[in-house]
Amino acid sequence: MRGIILALALSLVGSQKFDIDPGFGSRKSHLYSYEGWVLNGLQEKSLAKVGVRFSSKLEISGLSENTYVLKIRSPQFEEYNGIWPRDPFTRSFKITQVFSSCFTRPFKFEYNSGRIGNIYGPEDCLDICINTVRGILNLIQITIKKSQNAYELQEAGIGGVCHTRYIIQEDRKNGRVSITKTVDQNNCQEKVKKSVGMAYIYPCPVDMMKERLIKGTAAFSYKLKQSDGGTLITEVVSQQVYQISPLSEPTGVALTEARQQLTLLEVRSDRGSAPDISMQNYGGLRYHFPSALPQMPLQLIKTKNPEQRIVETLQHIVLNNQQDFHDDVPYRFLELVQLCRIASADTLESTWRQFSDKPRCRRWLLSAVSVAGTTEALKFIKSRIRNDELNYLQTLLSVTFALHLMKADEHSVPIAADLMTSSRIQKSPMLQQVACLGYSSVVSRYCSQTPACPKEALQPIHDLADEAISRAREDKMKLALKCIGNMGEPASIKRILKFLPISSSSASNIPIHIQIDAIMALRKIAWKDPKTVQGYLIQILADQSLPPEVRMMACAVIFETRPALPLITTIANVAMKESNLQVASFVYSHMKALSKSGLPYIYNISSACNIALKLLAPKLDRLSYRYSKVMHFGAYFDNYKVGAAGDVFVMNSPGTMFPSAIISKLMAYSAGSVADLVEVGVRVEGLTDVIMKQNIPFAEYPTYKKIKEIGKALLGWKELPTETPLISAHLKLFGQELAYVNINKEVLQQAMKTVLEPADRNTVIKRIASQIRNGIAGQWTQPVWLGELRYIVPTCTGLPLEYGLYTTALARAAVNVDGKMTPPLTGDFRPSQLLESTVQIRSDINPSLYVHTVATMGVNTDYFQHAVEIQGKVLKRVPMKFDAKIDTKLKNIKIETNPCHEETEIVVGRHKAFAVSRNIGELGAEKRTSILPGDTSSDIVEEPFKPSERASSEGFTTQGADSRPRKYGYSSQEDLHHDTGRKTHKRDICIKLYHLGCQLCFSRRSQDASFLKNTYLHRLIGEHEAKILLMPVQTDADIDKIQLEIQAGSKAASKIINVASSGSKEEDETSLYKDIQAKLKKILGIENVFKVANKTRRHKKQPSKKGNTMLTELGTDPNAKNSSSSSSASSTVSSSSSSAASPDHKGAVDEDANDQVKQVRNKDASSSSSSSGRSSKSSSRSRRGRSSKSSSSSSSGRSSKSSSSSSSGRSSKSSSSSSSGRSSKSSSKSSSSSGRSSKSSSKSSSSSGRSSKSSSSSSSGRSSKSSSSSSSSSKGSHSSSSRSSSSSSRKSWSHHSHGHHSRYLNGSSSSKSSSHHSHGHHSGHLEGRSSSSTYSKIWEDHEIYKYRFRSAHRQEFPKSKLPADQLSSTYSSSRSSRASSQAASRPKFLGDVKTPVLAVFLHGIRNDKKIGGLQLVVYADIDSIRPRIQIFVSNLTDSSKWKLCADASVLNAHKAAAYLKWGQNCQDYQISTELVTGRFAAHPAAQVKLEWPKVPSSVRSIAEWFYKFVPGAAFMLGFSEQTEKNPSKQARVIVALTSPRTCDVVIKLPDTILYEKAMRLPLSLPVGPRIPASELQPPIWNVFAEAPSAVLENLKACCSVSHNKITTFNEVQFNYTMPANCYHILAQDCSSDLKFLVMMRNAEEAVNLKAINIKLGSHEIDMHPANGQVKLLVNGVESPTTNVSYSSAGASLWIYSEKQGLVLLAPAYGIDRLYFDGYTFRIQVALWMAGKMCGICGKYDAECEQEYRMPNGYLAKDAVSFGHSWILEERPCTGACKLRRSFVKLEKTVQLVGVESKCYSIEPVLRCIKGCSATKTTPVTVGFHCLPSDSATSLTDKQTKFDQKSEDMEDTVDAHVACSCENEDCSA
Repeated sequence: MRGIILALALSLVGSQKFDIDPGFGSRKSHLYSYEGWVLNGLQEKSLAKVGVRFSSKLEISGLSENTYVLKIRSPQFEEYNGIWPRDPFTRSFKITQVFSSCFTRPFKFEYNSGRIGNIYGPEDCLDICINTVRGILNLIQITIKKSQNAYELQEAGIGGVCHTRYIIQEDRKNGRVSITKTVDQNNCQEKVKKSVGMAYIYPCPVDMMKERLIKGTAAFSYKLKQSDGGTLITEVVSQQVYQISPLSEPTGVALTEARQQLTLLEVRSDRGSAPDISMQNYGGLRYHFPSALPQMPLQLIKTKNPEQRIVETLQHIVLNNQQDFHDDVPYRFLELVQLCRIASADTLESTWRQFSDKPRCRRWLLSAVSVAGTTEALKFIKSRIRNDELNYLQTLLSVTFALHLMKADEHSVPIAADLMTSSRIQKSPMLQQVACLGYSSVVSRYCSQTPACPKEALQPIHDLADEAISRAREDKMKLALKCIGNMGEPASIKRILKFLPISSSSASNIPIHIQIDAIMALRKIAWKDPKTVQGYLIQILADQSLPPEVRMMACAVIFETRPALPLITTIANVAMKESNLQVASFVYSHMKALSKSGLPYIYNISSACNIALKLLAPKLDRLSYRYSKVMHFGAYFDNYKVGAAGDVFVMNSPGTMFPSAIISKLMAYSAGSVADLVEVGVRVEGLTDVIMKQNIPFAEYPTYKKIKEIGKALLGWKELPTETPLISAHLKLFGQELAYVNINKEVLQQAMKTVLEPADRNTVIKRIASQIRNGIAGQWTQPVWLGELRYIVPTCTGLPLEYGLYTTALARAAVNVDGKMTPPLTGDFRPSQLLESTVQIRSDINPSLYVHTVATMGVNTDYFQHAVEIQGKVLKRVPMKFDAKIDTKLKNIKIETNPCHEETEIVVGRHKAFAVSRNIGELGAEKRTSILPGDTSSDIVEEPFKPSERASSEGFTTQGADSRPRKYGYSSQEDLHHDTGRKTHKRDICIKLYHLGCQLCFSRRSQDASFLKNTYLHRLIGEHEAKILLMPVQTDADIDKIQLEIQAGSKAASKIINVASSGSKEEDETSLYKDIQAKLKKILGIENVFKVANKTRRHKKQPSKKGNTMLTELGTDPNAKNSSSSSSASSTVSSSSSSAASPDHKGAVDEDANDQVKQVRNKDASSSSSSSGRSSKSSSRSRRGRSSKSSSSSSSGRSSKSSSSSSSGRSSKSSSSSSSGRSSKSSSKSSSSSGRSSKSSSKSSSSSGRSSKSSSSSSSGRSSKSSSSSSSSSKGSHSSSSRSSSSSSRKSWSHHSHGHHSRYLNGSSSSKSSSHHSHGHHSGHLEGRSSSSTYSKIWEDHEIYKYRFRSAHRQEFPKSKLPADQLSSTYSSSRSSRASSQAASRPKFLGDVKTPVLAVFLHGIRNDKKIGGLQLVVYADIDSIRPRIQIFVSNLTDSSKWKLCADASVLNAHKAAAYLKWGQNCQDYQISTELVTGRFAAHPAAQVKLEWPKVPSSVRSIAEWFYKFVPGAAFMLGFSEQTEKNPSKQARVIVALTSPRTCDVVIKLPDTILYEKAMRLPLSLPVGPRIPASELQPPIWNVFAEAPSAVLENLKACCSVSHNKITTFNEVQFNYTMPANCYHILAQDCSSDLKFLVMMRNAEEAVNLKAINIKLGSHEIDMHPANGQVKLLVNGVESPTTNVSYSSAGASLWIYSEKQGLVLLAPAYGIDRLYFDGYTFRIQVALWMAGKMCGICGKYDAECEQEYRMPNGYLAKDAVSFGHSWILEERPCTGACKLRRSFVKLEKTVQLVGVESKCYSIEPVLRCIKGCSATKTTPVTVGFHCLPSDSATSLTDKQTKFDQKSEDMEDTVDAHVACSCENEDCSA
């Protein structure tokens, strides 16, 4: 038993831990060696790093229990700046002295069970020394849990309370313990950090851990030893790593590594003595930031005598930046800012007194103080403003910069409030606005740092809001709400609600734009209190009585609050029941836009919107541009954790056709943080009234009172309130509103007056002219931006690690402009004087912008700075020194400037990365080392192979750049150099302009570390430089001036001749036109251009290559390829395809010449028919020959055989059966030599033009017929060759032959013959009735991209030959006429028939009087039937034949073409394009074709680079993609209009087809019946020129009445039978102008006939049918019944006969057109009448769901009630209308909520007047208000207003529509 007890005891003891709580004996001293260092740089070796190392001996001795003394002996401070790990640390004596002075005195600390308590040190000890001690003591902070060996906890340390994990390993045998401690610096409850400039960057609600830019961790290793006196720490090693990855690249990181080592040297048994100095408690281990931020880590400044340093720096800046920016000006300015930060208020005052009378020094000083951001600086600015020492602009800039960039704390907020309320600021509205907005931003930054925002900070803005409401000041309301929005504090919600109608009844009188501002003020508050904000906003959105704009803004803000699925579903439910389409469209488009977003921080919203959209009707997606929309765009790159998103809110109001408000904003997302970068909003109200304001006194016309009286007769009618004209705009940066502008009615009217009133306009023009005459001179230099971002965290050594980004932007402008006008302006100035005067301007303007950015990472203290710096700077200069002479009478402009005498840098960009070391003791000796050293080994892939015998004797650095193979090939301007292993990219590109003595050069030098790792960070590391320079170039003779001369009009021709003849006398104006024409042709070298073109055309006989324009047919094999010869009667192609080298880019040929070149894909099955209709046999030679056999049978059994032999001996056979049984043989031979012309002989039985028919049957049994004519032209004979068309193996198609006349294709070509092929087209392309009915059935299984575009003229122009007189009668009668007369009617060179309209010369004026330079000549023929323009650019000298030729022309009613050629005589390179209208899959369509037969390699490389992004962009836009081989040098875009609001788009690229079906258009396009080309009147380009006006015309609303069918302005149709004899208000201007009124009633003659009455201006117009015609009465005077023509004086009014009726035009009144013929009525009103109409035709506000709006503003239940509400009542016995509106009682009693009730209508119902009985009734649906049946209320009770009662139920009652009156009561 004893043994068992002993064993249990031993096991229990063994299971317990030793007491391993570390400690130091109270009677012993422990001597340790300590070393700590910090290194910054990239993680790769052999790159430069920078850092510091601190080493010393530590003596820790016990003072009392748990209290110890720390003495730091022999401190040594070393710096590192070199290549790691090659270079050593170097000792810094100056910093060592600083530390030694700190550490001469001891420190005291509390330590118990491994935990550090308070730390004590000498009074006034430097912060850096105390924090270093904290770093040392942090090493011995251990938390031991006796019951566990592995555990986690939140432990306090130098970096805060962070997540820590321990692992304890015990070696009991030797009495040793090893402890590993790891600290997660990313997971801290109380992290020690400090940030500057990041108040407006918010964390995202996503996983924060993996997306931080800066991540850190620390690991500690402890070795403890058990001894009699306890557990002793013998060694501690710590390692801490912070990494930053700017773009979240896993390998693209920069590291800061901190290490510490503490080693026990000896233990002595002497007790420590208490320090004999007074000690100060410095708190615990937590790092303490200095009260003032350390200096910016860009330079170290001595701060002993700040005033003297400010004076020196100011003088240096001003002295060195007078002419241009000095290279060090950003650093000097930042130094000045730093000095202003540490200067006291007295110092700043003293400095100001020295420089207040020196404008340049004063400007720099004021700028530096403004951006300093200290309390003292703000006091200084406030003092300057109070003393009125600053002008308006200086005050504006100073207040803006000071308030938005200042440090916000409890000291600065009261000063900012005092500045805002100062009298000088309050006097100016603009200054008050800027100050208030700035103050609110200060409060926002201050409150973001405190748990609760003090009420005192918010009070000034709240007082402003209260005052604005009490005084009803709109401007103050807007300002207060903008400020509340900037502050973003939930405490302001109560103030905001006072401006919203949901809680305040008086708020309904507040203007809409103020209510919108109130909602926008809730946006920032929602970040802090989203639930409360959402509660109020959803009430606003759901309240249909509120204005639509207010509700839409509420919707936009709700989605910014990141709502959850339940709220989003509620929003969808609101939209589902919404009657206002503006709101419904806005909500739907917003949800749809968000549902497509891929940004991670709105993923939850996106998925919720996707679900909620299922509730909404897809019809909302089909609404036009008239409805409000939200557009959301964004991109997110998951690899780099960066993204951007933008929103555009487009809000429409009913009163305008165009958006009334547009708000666009851009947000940036990076690694778990989001920032609102910029937001711009514009809102317009009532602008239409201002623009369309006419000086017509509508209110003075007699009809004005009549219309007003009629309105009073309608129940509850009110004219629309007048919109107050207003234009407002706002700008936000980082979520803070910087400024806004309000342009009210008075300002708008003054602006319109200035533009429209001649007197005011003349005054403005005269003022500008006199200002130019007097001259403008001045110089201005101003810092325009200072951006400062800083993020500081402590390292484990106690030294601070700082990340910083500093951006400085400085602008400079030197201006010297003076002018002279001849003749000078007289007193009675008229603008016409400017048209006859000569203006001379001498200008010397030199603007420049210097942007300097530095990113830093490293240790930054007031005594030393060791950091990695990446510097970037961009300097832009645009010198503009010129003399200009403008002669308006002669239409001549001449500008002269000096040539390039010296190198001028236009744009310079430099970028470098350094390791930088500075210390306070050696200010002038900062050390810089390039991060990428000169001897860095390059990529191993690029190292050369070295044989062993060479490798032993020859070092790596002896290898030259040329001795190693290159991975890439570079052009002559670009090279890749290897200097001692370094990788350098160089590129120089120069454009030399010898004639101007200048060259424009782009120079680039690049050297980076991307060979180590291909990340963006490694690309930043190194040196980069890019320049754009203007440099002089060596010329034969010196150039005195560079001259640009522009001559327009008739003088252009003589100017060309004059310049070309080098100053000879101008030609006599009476000289023959032919001489001038010949001279111009010779000067421009036009003959060479067109001669070469013709020669090229003759020689083009090579077979067509892969790049030929070939169209793919349906069902063909994509692998089949064809060769073609332009001169042979090949079975594949006609000669037209290669005869198109004419200078007008195939202007002579058929517009589908390229379409005729078809690719036969199916090698196995093809059918061929000849255009003559007879089977033919032909043989030809060609270069390529493939054997192919094909056969096809048709219904008749006709056969044809065609054989072709090639040089390779292959044969091709084709047979088809034909209906005639006759055969013809045709043979043609051609040689493929490029230098000879081709001949062909052919036999054809139909060479004169007889038509033939051929038919082939498909599996469907349908046949198609086509006829073609063939005739011989003036030169040679032509035959129509057979064309193979394919039949698919899966589906069978019906084809038709499509032969073209040869004359269309040859024109003036020099080739002797051409051959044609028959086109195989599907019958679905035909426009006959037989094919249209089967169209959908035929094509239903095929994608849209398989269809073939058919140009319009193919169907419209007749194919048969017409008589000669018919040919000459019109240009578009037939295609034959156009082609046969082409040589005469379409000259290649417009100069043959026209003089140039514009000549431009750019040349250098040389000493030897020779002319050299460029000339541009423009010929235009705009007024002809087919307008055309030609542009020629050429050298002024004959030595160069380089030219550029451009030609654009409209060829016919359906086609426009253009080309651009350049090179030797315009023959080297070419790009051409054409626009053709036609049909695509039976829909009207347009095709744009772009061809590039040959382009320079540089253009090709840019296009290839761009082409890479096309598929991705197409995918983002929703296009489908199909890989298909298309012509290699051609692109086509086909847009087919499938409906007025949708289109199909097909984009054919060389190897891809992109297509999209039913793409929505923003507005409806006019799609009407096509007009045949023969009916079009010249000029034929009206189809193109009038398209915009046709679209605009289509936007205008039209209301029509035909029989009983009414179509409103909003295109709502309903049937309504008008009661007899009663006028209805059909359409009326309901604005305050009451411009017109149109009434209608049934005519007395017949039931279906109508009569109308129109009141407008001083006219009362009646139109009524009589004897089959429409009779017109104007003011009671009858007009003739036939050929009516009436016009009025004053405001325009025309009435005339048209067809069977009358047309009225009154555009000044808003009636664009009114037509009436007794049966049909149509009225079209102007666009600017939108939202201002009322009557049965509707409001013209696009609100289709609210069309039945009655005069009182409520919606009728049905069309009948709606029509009855607009009946005009008449007096009893005097009028024909016997109907009255009256409230009725429901005949039956109803049970309502269990109570028997009687019900009265809340809407009046038509009843016959007293004494009349109803002869006809109609049922109407009416709402009823019910009362208990015992209630005393009756219909006769005048006190009861039934129309204001609520609706309890609805029922149907009978309304009277016809009355019989026997005893009419005339007293009623």
